[in-house]
Amino acid sequence: MMLPCLSSSQHAVRQWRPRRVGLGCLIALMLVAEPTNCRHRLGRVEGNTFISPDNPDIRVSVDRRFQYIGSVPFAIENVARGNRYIFVQANPEMHIQRMFIIQQEAILPSSDEVYRYKITAPAKLGSFDYQHSVIIYDNDVNIREEPGKEADLTQRFLAVRGYVLEPQLVMSRFARPADLERKHETIFFCFENLSSYRHKLQDFLDGSDSPEKQEIKQKVDENCRNAFQVTH
Repeated sequence: MMLPCLSSSQHAVRQWRPRRVGLGCLIALMLVAEPTNCRHRLGRVEGNTFISPDNPDIRVSVDRRFQYIGSVPFAIENVARGNRYIFVQANPEMHIQRMFIIQQEAILPSSDEVYRYKITAPAKLGSFDYQHSVIIYDNDVNIREEPGKEADLTQRFLAVRGYVLEPQLVMSRFARPADLERKHETIFFCFENLSSYRHKLQDFLDGSDSPEKQEIKQKVDENCRNAFQVTH
């Protein structure tokens, strides 16, 4: 299966900033016919292993405590498109405790844009360095600020399937351009509930990295790195 040429995530570091687009336009863009010169094939999941045949050619083995529940396509105007592959660890009431997302993206052949960011905070996964960050944030606020974007589409995807995702999250993120032309990008996300660490965002309003906040971020990142393995 061919991917209609993939783009980026809610927290990606970018030099370009696409204009906000309505959800109706977003859906229409996702239905546009695939360009004939796009040759990127969709990844697939077998068991709990994600397999991408190109851009990049990788395999990602995911902890079997996570269940793969499907993929979410997205588009950003006429610049880029992508797919999110969603794995969740949830309790019997469908309340998500942890979530892992593999995001593949690409700039459309019609666009001159590239992924311009540099890897200034490297973390090695497999054979390559990825730009790495860990943040604590409110997903509902993010969705209100950017309706129709990846976070919003993912939330809708989860809700339709009966899953509940808490708004206050801790996220560990790894990203890198996947080809020499910097036209493709791969991102890995791990999410945990801030409430799992008996805290709320209001506990960290000053914005500083208190020892307690650092400890939470370090623990989530450690859990994240143990949840998947990348082979290039």
